[in-house]
Amino acid sequence: MSQGPPTRSRFSPAAPRGVMRGVRMLSTGRWRPPLGPAPLVGRRAPRLIAVGAAAPGAGKSVVASNLAVAMAGLGRHVLLVDLDVSAPRLHTLFGVAAPNGDPRPTQVRNLNVAPATPELRAAADADARRVAIDRLIETPADVVIVDVGGDQRDDLWNAFAAAERLIVTNGDDESLRATYDFFREAARRAERRHGAGAQAALARFTGGLIGNAVAQPEDAERFHAFARMVREELGIPLVALGCLRKSGRIAQSVLMGRPLVSRRGIDDDVRLFHHLAEVLAVDQATEEGCALDGPAPEPTGAPGPQSDVGRYQRKHPRFVVDWAATLATNAGPNAVRVCDISESGAAVETTLKLGVGDQGALCFYQLPGQPSVDVMVRNVVPGLNRLGLAFVEGGPVAAELARAARERAAAP
Repeated sequence: MSQGPPTRSRFSPAAPRGVMRGVRMLSTGRWRPPLGPAPLVGRRAPRLIAVGAAAPGAGKSVVASNLAVAMAGLGRHVLLVDLDVSAPRLHTLFGVAAPNGDPRPTQVRNLNVAPATPELRAAADADARRVAIDRLIETPADVVIVDVGGDQRDDLWNAFAAAERLIVTNGDDESLRATYDFFREAARRAERRHGAGAQAALARFTGGLIGNAVAQPEDAERFHAFARMVREELGIPLVALGCLRKSGRIAQSVLMGRPLVSRRGIDDDVRLFHHLAEVLAVDQATEEGCALDGPAPEPTGAPGPQSDVGRYQRKHPRFVVDWAATLATNAGPNAVRVCDISESGAAVETTLKLGVGDQGALCFYQLPGQPSVDVMVRNVVPGLNRLGLAFVEGGPVAAELARAARERAAAP
């Protein structure tokens, strides 16, 4: 394939731009240090991560267990707590006997699993549950990951103000409607509790959305569109952190009693859990947090979105990648990690402090020909050190990048 004459902008690195050939995914490796501030150094209390769902069967226990394994692999002492009083199952995902009150070690180094405490099982109301859950911070662990029971999902609002809240959902209309109603309840709780300061409280919401059972790479865009809808309509800074594929390996790991991340072999789902662990290892939550406790608001009776998600979907679907690149700005070149890409832009992780409208050139130095594209910052997610970059111009380079990412995402 012939290439045209090289063109450069004032941001472009030395490598010429051109249409590339034979692009393949080049991972930066299985274990990588998180970007940003040093994680969990000198913390007096453990880091709290609460994993919940708005609808049954979303896969929150699978997410919690595999995330715990990935966090333990980063050298953290992790306690995985099962808050499902009626049907605890986390111990089965590790193939160990049901814990009898005390935390039970698993086959994973640095990782213990614990049931709901007797005080929590005996709690008669939300206040008593909150007192019991608050005692989790007294545990001698670096990270406490809590699998919130499906029948006690109000715990996400009542007991975890300063925690990372991860919401797991499938992509079908019913699941997304339930999840939208879930976040709408959060917005109404904020209005009732904080009054004029509701939006400021919601702006402190940390965590994100995990999509589950994605059949095709293009389906992941539905979760990103849903997150945009929640941000714009409810004022909650929700970010789609990643999507799990509809995979037989996950089902097999459940039957084997061994989380996917602890098994041999690496696929996109394993990479996602490692990536989540790195992102969540960076101290994002504030001491003030996003407090939404109190009685549940009365239902409004208004249905959740029916087809509104489609209005927020982009013309060009994005595809998850793990590419190393250089973002050249007026301050000079800086290494970044490319998380996803489409024909219209890319999402990157970086410690650069850029704002919406800033420009630069993104050079994929690991790829053949070191293709470079001019970019503009479209959005900034400070808590995740993530920038959304729009390609200033499309053209053959952007099309080839998207094609390579699509082929890589579709590979078994």
